Amino acid sequence: MFSLKLRYLKNFADYFSSNKKYALLYADFNVLNYLYESDYQNDNPDIIFYPDSTAVFASMNFSKYNKYKRLVSTDLLDQLLIDSSNSGSNLFFFGNSESVLEKMNERLKNLYPSIRIGGFYNGFCYSDNEVVKMINDCNTEILFVGLGVGRQEKWIMENFDKLNCRLIVSCGGWFNFLSSKTVRAPLFIRKLHLEWLYKLFTDFNRVWKRYLLGIPKFFYRIITKKIRLELITSEEK
Repeated sequence: MFSLKLRYLKNFADYFSSNKKYALLYADFNVLNYLYESDYQNDNPDIIFYPDSTAVFASMNFSKYNKYKRLVSTDLLDQLLIDSSNSGSNLFFFGNSESVLEKMNERLKNLYPSIRIGGFYNGFCYSDNEVVKMINDCNTEILFVGLGVGRQEKWIMENFDKLNCRLIVSCGGWFNFLSSKTVRAPLFIRKLHLEWLYKLFTDFNRVWKRYLLGIPKFFYRIITKKIRLELITSEEK
């Protein structure tokens, strides 16, 4: 049995305002399947997973956790971006392609004139030591890691102690939204909790295995108790 504590987050601001360093990683069904299959183990209480996606919250709807509002990592990341822009925090973006990063950098500076982007580094050709050095040399306060499920979790856990930034967050394909390479589902679809279905229809060739195979696999593991999730609130940290 694989057991994981998920922390319910109302926002990222509480962790950024702390004097401690934290890593906040979203845990949707895809991430949880990866953690289960890779026999994930972590003894660092400052590396925190939080629940994300309709499937994960649906799996907890029959328990004492059903009173909690569904979290969406993209919305939390968008709010963190606004908050960090307003506070003048120094940001670093690691992951995706050079072209996406350049478009994202240009678009963010137009949207948020006061944003401070210390640097960015593509996620296809890099050495860990070189990336870590650049992040630290830029006096990064908030690091966004978008290497995709599996790679980003592994990279954050392996390099957490080497990084000097105050907050590290995993963000999957979020850079694609920021660069306008990919468009999010219309708001009414998001409110119906059907953003996953929108992705399936609009990007079928890329995501069909993730949803059509990954979701049943996740629920099978929940039902057979191969994956056991425990939700704790921010007040319990």
